[in-house]
Amino acid sequence: MSLAFALGFLLAAGTLLFVGWPLFAAPREEGGSSVPAAASPEVWERQKLEAYRAIKEAEFDFQMGKLDEADFRLVRERYAAKALEAIAALEQLRGEEAPARPQAPRVAMSFCPQCGSRLPRGAKFCPGCGLSLAAVAA
Repeated sequence: MSLAFALGFLLAAGTLLFVGWPLFAAPREEGGSSVPAAASPEVWERQKLEAYRAIKEAEFDFQMGKLDEADFRLVRERYAAKALEAIAALEQLRGEEAPARPQAPRVAMSFCPQCGSRLPRGAKFCPGCGLSLAAVAA
């Protein structure tokens, strides 16, 4: 009987510790980055890509009417700041200066930014509204 009681007590204590740990952990600074300054390049690259994805998703939601303009600007500014922070940290870690780009990078779009129609791979114009995708990507 005492072995079952001891095992039950250990299980309950472990569960309480697991559930209560966030309450006793050191709080993060408000408005600060959750990524440490001495993070590896992989961490900064992940933060940059996550910010890019969040911006694309917010743009799509705005175009589909799920976000109003004020919310879209707020979300875009927040994630743009995170992306810029990650880019600056990556450049500092690599000891590089910003690379000069002779031309705009080619953007692969899945949906038309104007009407939201699905775009076939390599399309130069939207099949739904006829928008020139070369002008949008530049």
